[in-house]
Amino acid sequence: TFWMLPHSVFQYQQRTENLIAMLDSAAPEVEMRILSVFANQLAIRSAGMIEYSVIQILSEYGRLNGNQRIGRFVEKTVERNNSLNCEKIKVVLDNFDVTWWPSVQLSCPAEALEAVDSLKTLRDQLAHGRENGTGLNTVKTYYQGAKVFVSKVNDAILS
Repeated sequence: TFWMLPHSVFQYQQRTENLIAMLDSAAPEVEMRILSVFANQLAIRSAGMIEYSVIQILSEYGRLNGNQRIGRFVEKTVERNNSLNCEKIKVVLDNFDVTWWPSVQLSCPAEALEAVDSLKTLRDQLAHGRENGTGLNTVKTYYQGAKVFVSKVNDAILS
């Protein structure tokens, strides 16, 4: 079953797609070291998309199943968990419903789960000033996997 993403998540993804289009159009004109900056920017944005999406989906769940204050509490509580990989997301989801993570895991391709973990690792490396050498096309592939992951999380929680 497909359940529509919260509008704020959809907007975040649209802004990221616009960034990718801009990076793609500029990429042929720039040096390799600038392409690395492009890849880093997209990695940070993609990791942020995962975190933002999980927060917004759980917040929407709180609003749909409680009231605005519960939704806001859920949002603020989950916001404290940053730099999310699959393991951390499982812990967060299990705090709500222990059936959600198995549903996500079963419906999500392995590449999408791996993309989430790879983006978290890249984000952490960049946050700590470490170079990683991951190319723009690889990060774009991770972003596509992250989008699949977010849709599966959304389906598990809001459907």
